[in-house]
Amino acid sequence: MSKAVDRLLGLIFSEWSLAIVLPIIIGVVIMLVPTAIEDFLATIHISFPEWLWGGPEVPLQYIITFGITEGLLTCAIPVFFGVVQSKWAGGASGFLLSLLFTLSMAAYYANIPGAFTPTPDWLGLIVGGMLAGYIAGAIMEHYRMRGSKSFKHILIATIVAIIVVTIFVTQTYIWFSPAYAGLEGAAFWDALSFSYFVYIAIYGVWGLFAAIAAKVAFWYKVD
Repeated sequence: MSKAVDRLLGLIFSEWSLAIVLPIIIGVVIMLVPTAIEDFLATIHISFPEWLWGGPEVPLQYIITFGITEGLLTCAIPVFFGVVQSKWAGGASGFLLSLLFTLSMAAYYANIPGAFTPTPDWLGLIVGGMLAGYIAGAIMEHYRMRGSKSFKHILIATIVAIIVVTIFVTQTYIWFSPAYAGLEGAAFWDALSFSYFVYIAIYGVWGLFAAIAAKVAFWYKVD
């Protein structure tokens, strides 16, 4: 039994598999996400307490598809490069990937009138991605100069960056997004709590993933 398992693992992690099979699988999954997977997830709805979410149910497809994409491109990857490489690598990757995410959203909603409005809140998202990578990298460089690559210091660098960026991105969204036009009283506070919950979830979860990935990278001396 153990020989069969070893042989299977050898095939899965062979050079040919990693060079050809794995990229093909990833490519197929990427194509399935906005098509078959999105259609399936659209049938699943989740809801949170009214004081937190504002009451409405949200299709799981938006969390799995757009949420994961935004988390990776505007947070996880920039923070990872900032911590592992440098603040400049983190800032540059954050700017470019956040810009790519914004352009992809514009293209996705191009055929839906009014679905994508090029307002300054999208610029705030792009700047936020740049800040996430740069701040995490700048703080981590301070610890690396002292000879530390501990997970504790990786978490500190990541958490500080995430707090700053969450506030920055959420506030620019609140100030400039058309979704907040005309909102007053309870409706405004419901929308505000919803926005902060969404961005805390996106940046918090994906920032943690980036910190774990950075620690693994340091184990394998990828720096």
